[in-house]
Amino acid sequence: MSGTLALASAIASMDQETLAHLVRQRRPQSASNVSDPIGLATELLRADTVARVLAPLNRRQLSLLLTLSEADGSTEPYDPRVLSELTRLGLVGIQGSSSEALPEVTAALMNGLATAGIDPATLGDASAEIAPRDPQPDTHTWYAAALTAVGEGSETLRTLRDHPGRLNRSGSVAVATVRALSELTSVEPSKTSLILAALDRARLLWPEPSKQRLTPGANAPAWLALSCGERWLVLAQTTLNAMPQALRAALETAGSDLAVAASMLPTMFPLLPAARRQIAEDFVATTDHLGITVQGLLSEPAKHVMADDLATARAILASELPPPAPGIYVQPDLSIVIPGSLDPANEADLASLSRPEHIGVATTRRVSELSLADAIERGVTATTAREIFTRLSLTGVPQPLDYLLASIAERAGSIKVGEHHGDEGQSRVSVSRPELADTILIDRSVQHLQFMRSAEDRGVLYSKLRPEHVIAALNAARYPASAAASLRAGGLGSASAPSPGETSSGEPHLLTSDDTAAQLSPELENLVKRVYLAARSEPGTGDFTRLLELAIRDRGTVRVTAEARGQAYVFTLLPVSLSGGRLRATDTAAGMERTLPVSTITAVETL
Repeated sequence: MSGTLALASAIASMDQETLAHLVRQRRPQSASNVSDPIGLATELLRADTVARVLAPLNRRQLSLLLTLSEADGSTEPYDPRVLSELTRLGLVGIQGSSSEALPEVTAALMNGLATAGIDPATLGDASAEIAPRDPQPDTHTWYAAALTAVGEGSETLRTLRDHPGRLNRSGSVAVATVRALSELTSVEPSKTSLILAALDRARLLWPEPSKQRLTPGANAPAWLALSCGERWLVLAQTTLNAMPQALRAALETAGSDLAVAASMLPTMFPLLPAARRQIAEDFVATTDHLGITVQGLLSEPAKHVMADDLATARAILASELPPPAPGIYVQPDLSIVIPGSLDPANEADLASLSRPEHIGVATTRRVSELSLADAIERGVTATTAREIFTRLSLTGVPQPLDYLLASIAERAGSIKVGEHHGDEGQSRVSVSRPELADTILIDRSVQHLQFMRSAEDRGVLYSKLRPEHVIAALNAARYPASAAASLRAGGLGSASAPSPGETSSGEPHLLTSDDTAAQLSPELENLVKRVYLAARSEPGTGDFTRLLELAIRDRGTVRVTAEARGQAYVFTLLPVSLSGGRLRATDTAAGMERTLPVSTITAVETL
């Protein structure tokens, strides 16, 4: 026996808000084909969608479903809160004024329990036991991981600004991009993936699937301009908001220990797939890396973030995070030691001139000819670079760095690359000395640029390749090339930032989460309106009409009792349509078609 009618009755009794909640949770696939409660009930009772909605239910909810299926019409009282939750999920039907188990749900539940190796008789007996860890992890060390994660996130955004990443066709980050970011930021690939996920949750990335490109989002500059503590607060808040629902429910029992909560999932949620349990464990690893937890135990500021008490969280950050470092130590080997976080402006200046070798509470960077060439390519002058090092260095400017800056200053501007729209190529290269242009023309390391000399000016070369490729290749070959002013104004090598109108919640995401509070799509919103109106319009109300609608959908035969002038008439009919308050059906016994007013029907029995 099907539970379609009982579920349709439950759906018809829902208000529009409850119906929207049901559709949001279940997300029927064939939304365009659903126009009434019967249609929605049919969609929701498909085996795959029933198994999917059962998976995250806890033992208490599963036990009530099992008890309801065994009730056999008894009036046994049920927990009204749990029963309401299950009804709102479309897992319980209504027969008359009583809740009724749905056969399709019961079958899926029994199959799931058998697959998980759980005896249905013991489902309501098991409880999640908490085994507190002894000794408890020391969460006072949270700030070390927090500072490291903020530094990694900041460096990742700056790197993506200058070197946009690539997305797969599915919209996920390409493995090659993770590997390249790892090399450029000196962060392990596994940790790079965690940082990318944290940045995405904080709306700091701008994935463009149509172009298969990943760049910083429009909010990234504002985030980079925040203090280190405020940057961490953004990452912590958005990460905790994205906690998987099952893990959040287990955490209510486990207190503040995410690791214990993750270990409780198999007991609390016996049908939860292994893949979703793994997601919960990965989430704990993410929070550990971000300093939100220490070995799975929530840190003090994270507890207050969870409670939406940001004022107290900020007070803890102010007292426990070390103050910004007064400066940096530039070593003769051109390495830079940063003994703590820097002021955001100083951090940005230093990042523009050097590359990271180690990111942590104390960070190590290195200045090289290539890093300075990249800075000059972005418009930084050698004079500006010297001023930055002089201002920040607590040990002055060592002789090797002074020599390198002088050399760069001497060569800076000797090769300018701009766009060209003529037949000669896409790039115009202006070389300050003709003899240097002669050298470039015969240099095998840049032959792939296909240079051609201008007939009018021996110091001008043309290339078939685009300017960004020419600049990168010349710098790699140790020729100090930089972008022409007009090209820099156009943002060479930078991410195409979205316009202000594109920075709202409509920004695309790389990841999906368990967040079911997302807005309904227009298609699903229209489904809710259609079903809600159909349940309240004639003749789409009442058990009789729903039985007839179901018979029409299934092409089934029904026995209809109708009354006219005080007499009852019984017909065996094959319903064809139901509209305008009238039932049109085929009477196979009489060999004719009948039309009956719905108002005269007093009973409908499915055969």
